[in-house]
Amino acid sequence: MPYVESNLKPLTFVLDVANKAASIPGTGNELMTFTYTKDLGKFVVASLDLPKWTYPMVCYSDKTTWNKAVKLAEEFRGMFRLAWCGTFKLTNAGAKFDVAYDSIEKLRNGEITELPSHKSAYSFIPKSLLYSIQSKFGLYVAYGLFDMSEEGSLNQLFPEIKTTPVEEIIGHWKGK
Repeated sequence: MPYVESNLKPLTFVLDVANKAASIPGTGNELMTFTYTKDLGKFVVASLDLPKWTYPMVCYSDKTTWNKAVKLAEEFRGMFRLAWCGTFKLTNAGAKFDVAYDSIEKLRNGEITELPSHKSAYSFIPKSLLYSIQSKFGLYVAYGLFDMSEEGSLNQLFPEIKTTPVEEIIGHWKGK
């Protein structure tokens, strides 16, 4: 956000592309699934025609690690768009992000590394609540709980549904 269509209120978790910063839970090498809300909607609609629902129902858009997502963001922040032909060109160095790694101990204590964009979120979510929620999500990442199984997933049931890769989402960045 703000360049990807969504009805969600912007709330940064881990990757703050606008401010070239990241606070990664764990090592950043934990595989996890990412789900774009529009893709979720496609799976919900397709599921309505299933003769029987099984639980849990799992779907996702893409799998990657936070370290790879940060690398993509650095590459895209280092690109500029040639307006007359719509192509991208890479600048020399790209954009280096300020990256912090939050240890399991830190996350267990309800702490996270504050990102610059968090300050604007405090108007609708108190800082203590944001830290509490994000530290718990961070633990889920660090423990590998966000690496959803492909086995029995809606992705497997509906292979015709094309999902949006992380690279495409991050590639929508239009900031400087």
